[in-house]
Amino acid sequence: MNAHHSSARTFRILTLLILLFVSPASLDAQEFHCGTRPSETVETSHRPPLLKGIEPHGGAYLPFEGFIRGLVVYVQTANDGTEDERWARGTLPEWSDTFVRRLEQYYADMSHGRLQMELNVHPQLMVTKSTEDGYLYWGQRFGDAIKEILKSLDTQIDFLPYDLWDSEARAYSVQEEPDGKVDLLIFIFRSIANPNFLPFSGVSDLGFAGYHFLDGGTELYVYGGSGAYNDAGSSGLTICERPGHSIVISPDFAFLNTIHELGHKFFGEGHTNELYGGLGVMSNGGQGHALSSFERHLAGYLHYRELIPGMDTVVTLRDYVTENDAVLLPIPQLDRAYYSFEFRGKKSAWDTAPVEGLYIYRVYDSWSKSQKRVQVISAEGAFEWKLDSSSGKVHPIRSAPLSGYNRLQRIELDGRGYWAEGWWGIPEIAFRENRTEMAVLKNPSSDFMWGPDTIHTGLYIRLLELTDSTATVRISYREPVILSAESPAPSTASLGLPYPHPVTGISGTARIPISLSNPGRVRLVLLDAFGRKAADVADIFLHGGAHIIPLPVRNLSAGTYLLVMETTTARHTRLLQVTH
Repeated sequence: MNAHHSSARTFRILTLLILLFVSPASLDAQEFHCGTRPSETVETSHRPPLLKGIEPHGGAYLPFEGFIRGLVVYVQTANDGTEDERWARGTLPEWSDTFVRRLEQYYADMSHGRLQMELNVHPQLMVTKSTEDGYLYWGQRFGDAIKEILKSLDTQIDFLPYDLWDSEARAYSVQEEPDGKVDLLIFIFRSIANPNFLPFSGVSDLGFAGYHFLDGGTELYVYGGSGAYNDAGSSGLTICERPGHSIVISPDFAFLNTIHELGHKFFGEGHTNELYGGLGVMSNGGQGHALSSFERHLAGYLHYRELIPGMDTVVTLRDYVTENDAVLLPIPQLDRAYYSFEFRGKKSAWDTAPVEGLYIYRVYDSWSKSQKRVQVISAEGAFEWKLDSSSGKVHPIRSAPLSGYNRLQRIELDGRGYWAEGWWGIPEIAFRENRTEMAVLKNPSSDFMWGPDTIHTGLYIRLLELTDSTATVRISYREPVILSAESPAPSTASLGLPYPHPVTGISGTARIPISLSNPGRVRLVLLDAFGRKAADVADIFLHGGAHIIPLPVRNLSAGTYLLVMETTTARHTRLLQVTH
């Protein structure tokens, strides 16, 4: 036996002896579905040097890359009398196989094949020895029932194949070698009638403190957790649906909560955000399926296109979930603060965004891996809210772009927290044709409150164009000039959208539709994102009517361009996206 396993064995024996004399911590019900505990900071007290951009990190207790094997165990309590045809009492749920295959495909897609997960299903339904009230009578809860189930499973299966990774005392630096601890067990309870027995609909541990040893020795064990929820360093997670309501868990709810609780084993115990509106996984409510770009970047699955602060630019974003495309803009006024941009085109089944559109996030990349924060900027803005005492609901009463709350935040009123209707995500949070701006003196504002301070960014962000495949955004630090006239002259020319669009190097040529009311000279010029001339397209005399002007693009770099058409009486512009 090597020194590592010898010391680990000694530590586990001492811990077991201590636990024999220490009573388990109380398990009070939490406000949200996911069991929580204070996040632990694993970094040293030395502040590392400033890094360019956001630094990805390794998985907290399971790796972001490699092969993970886990075991799914379905559990029914002895008192469960609820009927449901999707999961009949006394049997495995009819959706068992599709559930695990869906999880395996999900992690393969999110990681672009870099994380492979194999989930085996225990072929027998496990039934608790006692009723929920029976456990509570003796001061026990779901963790004690799981320990009894583990004793039974230990006589039926070999747990050794489920120990592939060494994570003991290696938070965020797991290694590919066995450490004696089973890596991943997923216990799914069919229905819970008493919330005191299982207080959460999802928790990233197994509900008992310390170790449960297997095979009659101390070399292989299941770690249940610290006793203070949520210990993502445990060997597993526990899932049910709305404990206390005797609801049989649905496959969709089981999937959503499983990827969230498994997310704790990858990202750590903290919740990155209050509410994601269906846009990310690691929030304490309102999470969706696809990882947000910030989560994906932390995992190393995506690398942001990072913009230079202070420089005006135009960027075109492709569908984030399928194309892995997102943009990061540093906020130099605040260390490690950013805005990030995603275009959600809902091209993937995993994309649970409320609607197609541009989504903007405010990101604070804390030095602590478990204290990072993300806020979704709602395109409808932030407000002061008022409580309707008769209904118990809150509603907005006035615009408050800096000091107010948007509906994806916990709204504080008179010392209490409330959730607005639509907190899970509504179409109005996306930037679309009727909600295009986020800027200084606007709502939503590009400035924001950081503690008692106001961070003035000077940013003007505007959605210029939204198609079914791209979103084009102008980011500037100067207020756009707005020209107006009492009686605008009627247009005598029009510039149509170039096609095909975006233009690819394969097609080689874009076709530009234009129309003239009267004959005259037409000049077409192509400008790059910095306003520099990229090409002279045409300078010709045309008769009145419709015309098609060819634009060769083979010699153009990929990017966003501005097509300018000038006649003797008018000036028109169109954005052109070139890809290769």
